[in-house]
Amino acid sequence: MALFARLCRLFQRANVDGRETREGRKDADLPPESNEGRRRVTWRMWMALRQTSSPVPVISKKQFEKEEKKLIKEIQLTTEETNELRDRLIYVTEGSMNKRPYHRQNPLYEKLKLKEKEIMTFLHNLEMENMEAQENKQELKKETHFYRNLHSRLLMEENLIKKKLMTLQQESKEVQADWAIIHQCLVELNLSGKDEQEENSNLETPEYQVSETARELGLATAEEDSILQNELPGQEAPAEHHLQDPQSSSDESSSI
Repeated sequence: MALFARLCRLFQRANVDGRETREGRKDADLPPESNEGRRRVTWRMWMALRQTSSPVPVISKKQFEKEEKKLIKEIQLTTEETNELRDRLIYVTEGSMNKRPYHRQNPLYEKLKLKEKEIMTFLHNLEMENMEAQENKQELKKETHFYRNLHSRLLMEENLIKKKLMTLQQESKEVQADWAIIHQCLVELNLSGKDEQEENSNLETPEYQVSETARELGLATAEEDSILQNELPGQEAPAEHHLQDPQSSSDESSSI
């Protein structure tokens, strides 16, 4: 830094000397010197000043270039540090970097800023899609749980229906057996009814009635004969003859 200050002082002196020479030439209406003449004058003046001023250590051109490069690097580092410190200060004070008075629009920075916006929007969309996917997942879980319960209920109902069907089949078998018994009884009743109807129809015929009356008369006469035989044992022959007469009368009635 001391060397840089010295160089600045020397350049300032050279500028002052150059201005004085230009002003003197203007006052004297002399033509302006060329750059080479200025350089020579400044170099001579600088040499004269160096001789008159305090003795300065002699520096070669290479050393001068090295010192210059070193100073330029230091200046760049200091500017970068100041910019970083300003950015930190703005970040702490919740300001924007674009509001800085010395800020220059950098195309690369603008591109990065646009990419950042795109990435942020993409991340936001991904978060929204993730939330929707989570909601859909919860709904699908609820649906699967509901359908599992429904399936279990249907299986239970199916088992109950099977049990009821088994009981109904047993009851139907019992009813069929009872119906077969009832049918057999009805058939027997129908047969007996038919027999009774036939008997009743036979009873209603005149031949059956005549035979029945004859039989009744024969029974009555037989009873009378038995009574008479008990009372009169000696009269057997006329009783037998008397018994044959009703038989002949019954034969005649049947022939009629």
